[in-house]
Amino acid sequence: MSSRPRTAEGGSTAVEAVVLIPVAMVIVLLVVQACLWAEADSFVAAAALQGAQAASVSGGTNGDGLTEARSMLEGSAHFIVVDPSVEVSTLAGDVVLVQITGEAESILPWVKLSVSAVRTSTRQEFRPGA
Repeated sequence: MSSRPRTAEGGSTAVEAVVLIPVAMVIVLLVVQACLWAEADSFVAAAALQGAQAASVSGGTNGDGLTEARSMLEGSAHFIVVDPSVEVSTLAGDVVLVQITGEAESILPWVKLSVSAVRTSTRQEFRPGA
């Protein structure tokens, strides 16, 4: 009977797996967290744009923009954007400003990623020719 000679690296595969598997899992979780942040950022930008459009149309008010932005966040992004804050104001020259801030949903306890968007739009109105 021949036996294989023992080497000093007999249990190294198990040790490598114990080290590499948790590292790989953390990398996967970081990638998923980055995707959640990107999705939340996209939702916040879309809600700010929608709010600016609603507030700047002919006859639109700041309240219309606020309602539209909040409804988009509550309808589409309520699981992804945590504690959103929406502000709509009118600047000089009838420019509507919509600001939205919040945090992306976190799957890692030590990661807090904020998202924000600012959109401006000129209020539209009909001006008859002279």
